[in-house]
Amino acid sequence: MPIDRSVRRYSAFFRGWATAFGAHEKDTDEERGLVWLYGEHQLGLLLTPAVKRFLYPLFFGQGREDAPVIHLGAGLLRIGDLDLAFGERDGRAFTMTMDMIQGDGDLHLSQTYHLVYPSGTRILTLGRKAPLPLVYREISPLLLQLT
Repeated sequence: MPIDRSVRRYSAFFRGWATAFGAHEKDTDEERGLVWLYGEHQLGLLLTPAVKRFLYPLFFGQGREDAPVIHLGAGLLRIGDLDLAFGERDGRAFTMTMDMIQGDGDLHLSQTYHLVYPSGTRILTLGRKAPLPLVYREISPLLLQLT
């Protein structure tokens, strides 16, 4: 039986604004161009140019009021009509995501940055803590369905 979970989304008030991701460990999948960041109670995905071109319009694009429904299950991540492999190769990220989803409290999705990455680099961040209301405004939540 699928489980639905709402994830609160946030967009910066001004283009380019973001708060810092903070201390983290990094895991890079060179073959797929993915860089996962593991922080305290938050998971980040470095928005490289290729990843950003795909994910940014889905989650934070201008004029996009509703986020796509996200389906997450063993080995599968479906965003809208696109199926992506997510699981064994992303073991730590998958485990951390599932732990956050199955825990109590709200989940928050926003963009952050970190000084160790090139200027303008953003991080898609899923966390337990809401971002600063001075920098971000809340937009419509996305629906996450666990299958």
